Amino acid sequence: MTSWWMWDPAGTVPVRRFRSEESLAKSAPDTQAVRSADFTCPTQRRRATAVREDFLRVTGDPVQVALVQQRLWTLLVALRRAQPLRDALATAVPRAGRAALVAEPSRELAEFDRRFDQFADALRVLVTDPTPEQLRHTAALD
Repeated sequence: MTSWWMWDPAGTVPVRRFRSEESLAKSAPDTQAVRSADFTCPTQRRRATAVREDFLRVTGDPVQVALVQQRLWTLLVALRRAQPLRDALATAVPRAGRAALVAEPSRELAEFDRRFDQFADALRVLVTDPTPEQLRHTAALD
């Protein structure tokens, strides 16, 4: 699988001397870049890669595209932060009384997945039907 990275659209790309942008992205702190290698779970890496690839095909009003890019950045960072929780829930041994401990994190994770998938679906529609209305709709998603 091809490696990729995305810079924080609200930040500035570091201006250090490196051989390539890829080596710069690999050494950048998590606050400045999201990389495909950040996603250790193959399923989450595929989700992140697919939504990023769809974003790269988005065209239209630069202000609306920037809003979509900022939303994508926020979701990719949240997806990366959710990995330890996903791993913990996947490996948790069922025991009496543990259901209450995992119920709230499981609900929050399910809600995040719903929002991520809603954005990914809207982005796919935007790529197949690149109208200004669809771009505004995708940019307005929360």
